[in-house]
Amino acid sequence: MKKNKLILFDWGNIVESHTTGYTVYDAFDDLFKDLGYKNKKVYDKLSKYHLSKIPTIKEFEITFNNIKKEFNLRGDFKNFIDRYNYYFDKILYYKNVRDYEISLRDKCYIGILSNLTILDRKRLDKQVGLKNYDYVFLSFEMGLKKPDMEIYNKVQLEIPFAKSDVLFIDDRLDNVESAKEYGWNVEQATGLELEKIKKSCEEFIECIK
Repeated sequence: MKKNKLILFDWGNIVESHTTGYTVYDAFDDLFKDLGYKNKKVYDKLSKYHLSKIPTIKEFEITFNNIKKEFNLRGDFKNFIDRYNYYFDKILYYKNVRDYEISLRDKCYIGILSNLTILDRKRLDKQVGLKNYDYVFLSFEMGLKKPDMEIYNKVQLEIPFAKSDVLFIDDRLDNVESAKEYGWNVEQATGLELEKIKKSCEEFIECIK
């Protein structure tokens, strides 16, 4: 019997790899190298731009122009998107984790809560099939990002579940700590820890402490 409970999964480093094989960090480095920037560790240098909170392509293009100046990149925004899709489509993802998430639909409700950019939505859909999830909460659509407490509050206002009936699984400690403080059940795990994810989900669904 399907339980009136919700399990929310992060995407990055849960389904999409950030630790093994070709990762998001490799994709950023290769993308910027392709566009003329020779240094590495680009991902960390972009944090000040808050890309995962930009709600429209038009606003993203404005931010891209600022990034282009800072990093002395060649090419226009259209070329940037083309090369972005090329490199980011190469990122490894864990099909076994995706399949397990979807298998839970017969037992409870499932959803995604993830920080990602407007350019990532198509790739996310390709990897997991968004129609398979009952709820999808994406930072760029909400104008908020984890671990800000307000994002959990906004999600809570849009779901018909008590806080005690929500389980949130994320790889980042700061995200799970803030969600726990908000009042949700939490588990910190990565896509390499599928058995840990399974155990947490099954215990949550069956009310095992």
